[in-house]
Amino acid sequence: MKNLIRNIKGIYYDMGWYFSNLIKYHKVVKEMRPWDGHYVYMMTKFQLEQLLPVIENGHEEDESRLEKVKDIKRLIYLLNNSIKDNYSERCGFDHNYNITFEKISEDSKLYEMKSDETPEQEANNRRAIEEANQLEKDEIEEIGKLYAKVTWWWD
Repeated sequence: MKNLIRNIKGIYYDMGWYFSNLIKYHKVVKEMRPWDGHYVYMMTKFQLEQLLPVIENGHEEDESRLEKVKDIKRLIYLLNNSIKDNYSERCGFDHNYNITFEKISEDSKLYEMKSDETPEQEANNRRAIEEANQLEKDEIEEIGKLYAKVTWWWD
């Protein structure tokens, strides 16, 4: 009988967490898709945003606590960059030009892409994309290193 009561209390306790988490995580879970790591980053960022105030307001000594807070904030920032895929914009990509599609000839079903991008914009954008690719690679590497540190925040 004691085991039955203990099991019922455990189920009741778990159901409380279930409904609480269902409400808290609703938005991020609603947006989850199984085909891209982007969604894993969204969940990780959300979870770190939940964890951050707990660590910031914790009772741990400042020296180790502040280092963890700094790492978590940096990781949230990096995950957000990856989620938004904002690397080319941060490297100065210039979107201020138009792209149109024009038929190759009147009787053709084929179209040609035309752009009014200036040679200066083209050179700038080529440079921005190269820098953005390197920035993304560097930041994803840093995400891995920071994630390895912050997943063991309770040590």
